[in-house]
Amino acid sequence: MNREQRQELRDRLVAAYAGDGLWGVTNPVWPLPAGVARGSDEHLAYLTLVYAISGGREPGTLWAAARQTWADDAGLFDPQFLAYAKPDTLVLRLQKHGLSQKPTSEATVWQRIGQALVMRAGGSVAKLLAAHENDALRLLDMLARSKTVFPVLSGPQTAPRWLYGLTAVGQHPLQNSTQLTVPVSPAAARALAALTIPASKVSAEAFDAVDALGRYGCAQRKSTQPLCPVAASCPVADFCQYGKGLAQE
Repeated sequence: MNREQRQELRDRLVAAYAGDGLWGVTNPVWPLPAGVARGSDEHLAYLTLVYAISGGREPGTLWAAARQTWADDAGLFDPQFLAYAKPDTLVLRLQKHGLSQKPTSEATVWQRIGQALVMRAGGSVAKLLAAHENDALRLLDMLARSKTVFPVLSGPQTAPRWLYGLTAVGQHPLQNSTQLTVPVSPAAARALAALTIPASKVSAEAFDAVDALGRYGCAQRKSTQPLCPVAASCPVADFCQYGKGLAQE
């Protein structure tokens, strides 16, 4: 597959994910919590905290639970409150709507991220970003050197996803955000294998769409099936080794 073909594949996939072209699945991060303005400090803190516990989770379920939790308990997303909270007092509140699935560890991460925001930037994500010149690569480097301060959020997959999410969903412009890459998830690896693309990382821009393709599309094909059962509705079937047969019919 040449560069032009890869660009077309990515454009199609990202466009499908932005709409409803991946079997009705669209970006679950985009909808706002009730009463929150996009790009506000509240919104950026909400995104930051939820991204910190997003690893390995089914995105639609996670972000729906986050919005439910906000509607019922918005104070749980306030860094100023979290800075002085005890993690064990957060457990039941995080579990009420299914936001947390690992009660002890995720409550600790949640509290420590709120605390870190207060320690480093007075509780403001925007100020934290500005302190690093609103540069995604500078922020990525800071996170790599601050793993104990920003647990999990500083991880190799979570950090670039969070930074790109602040730009794409939080609409907070970050320089060099298009240069961010993300190690592939199991679902993304499944999709890339079907597309015969040997890659261990994908751009942060394409990651969620590639992950969704593997999670909701490629996963429906059994290993014994030469043709993917959802190829007819897949926006990139003509690039896929399990969809080309359909395209040729």
